[in-house]
Amino acid sequence: MNIIVCRQQSCLWNGVAVKNSLVKRLLSTSNAISKGINIATAYPFKPAALDHYQPRPYARLDRISSVQRFQVRGIETDVAGWSSMHLPQVNMVISETGEDGVALYWGRPGYEPRSPANIKPDDGGRFHYAWLRDNCQCPSCILESNGQKLHSSASVSSTVKPVSISVVNTNLVIEWPADSLCQSNGVPVKSEPHKSEFSIEWLQSNNYNQQPRSPSTIRSIRWDGAYLKACTHRVSYDEFFNHYSGLRSVIQQLHDFGICFLTDVPTDDKRVEHLAKRMGCIQETFYGTSWDVRNEPDASNIAYTSLYLGLHMDLMYYESPPGLQLLHCLQNNATGGESTFVDSHIAVELLKREYPDHYKTLTKVPIMFKYQKDLHHMQYRHPTILENDQDLGLQVYYAPQFQGPLDATPDLVLPFYEAFSVFESILNRKELLYTTLLRPGDCAIFSNRRILHGRQSFDPQSGVRHLKGTYISWDDFKDLVRIHLI
Repeated sequence: MNIIVCRQQSCLWNGVAVKNSLVKRLLSTSNAISKGINIATAYPFKPAALDHYQPRPYARLDRISSVQRFQVRGIETDVAGWSSMHLPQVNMVISETGEDGVALYWGRPGYEPRSPANIKPDDGGRFHYAWLRDNCQCPSCILESNGQKLHSSASVSSTVKPVSISVVNTNLVIEWPADSLCQSNGVPVKSEPHKSEFSIEWLQSNNYNQQPRSPSTIRSIRWDGAYLKACTHRVSYDEFFNHYSGLRSVIQQLHDFGICFLTDVPTDDKRVEHLAKRMGCIQETFYGTSWDVRNEPDASNIAYTSLYLGLHMDLMYYESPPGLQLLHCLQNNATGGESTFVDSHIAVELLKREYPDHYKTLTKVPIMFKYQKDLHHMQYRHPTILENDQDLGLQVYYAPQFQGPLDATPDLVLPFYEAFSVFESILNRKELLYTTLLRPGDCAIFSNRRILHGRQSFDPQSGVRHLKGTYISWDDFKDLVRIHLI
């Protein structure tokens, strides 16, 4: 049995939320002697300097390997009589049935709320009969081989009602009448009486009473330069390619911090594509499947010079910019050229806290981003800050080098320039910057939707600085998170 006690508020034990203090207290008793319970403590920790840090929600322990991203250190111990210890059990009760739905409660054992209005979203909620019928999980409604629905939501009447409803062994069991589905024009479909069963786990994970719900949003840990340096763990190429723990460490750091670093990567020309394919499909752009970052004459992009390159995100002139960017250092013996990275999420948080009016302005004024060269004319409008997107969460669009003329209503022109100037000053605060010199064999992987990157100028006469880059789509990264972390 594996139990991991995270430096968070609580963890899961067999799917049940358990306070870490309880687990630690149980495991520190004199009964801790023999049978193979593995207890590990994992970072991240909360630095005193960052009062904005919020612990991540419950970690899914059933997928956490013994080797963790932040050098998990574990001890093996045993608890005699563990099975006799009483850990929280989750039961489900029907609080109320109504004309169009049922109120369910799965909170404190032995307690039943007097009214559905007293049910907190985390402890249950009201589920409509139409929604329950539409989401029946039986083999007649869901194709077992691939999980795809066998009917359309248009086949479910908004007035459908069950024949009976009960809780059996913590499962919600519903008997439906014959012809409980209809055609899209409302004509009933001839069918037998139907039964649906929903586990408490399924209802919890699909509880639409919890609003706002963002099931595909990547939850981030905000960082400044010192915090990132203290918390991240560089992963070797061998770990990343040959050990699951290395791959998972990279995914975890990208999920939490939006950035991670690989070391000892072979420096052949196409290796960056090889790295990308370990995590998903390459997102090809008009730059190709991969591209070189080095000093070039008549450069098509300011990145392909030796000049100072200010903080930015790539391809903001796309409707859907790339999700992850990989920058692999092949050669770097020039003077200067340090890479800089900033977490845009902490900058937005500081802007919202210190200058709320400027924050509002940057959420309202769209910016035209443009690229027009070499038979390409790309452009798209994004606001600098897009918050509370149900699927994407906080989004920042920032690439001053590719901004077109501002096209805003007259009353917002001057407020925009004031707000944008303040936001840029926050982004460039020294304490927020993480600066590092990429050396041959290093590869930075980061979220192009969150992390701003830039470069100090370098002397092309002193040596060669050559990086190779590629992109991975945001959908592919979210796929990785769901498979390996959630």
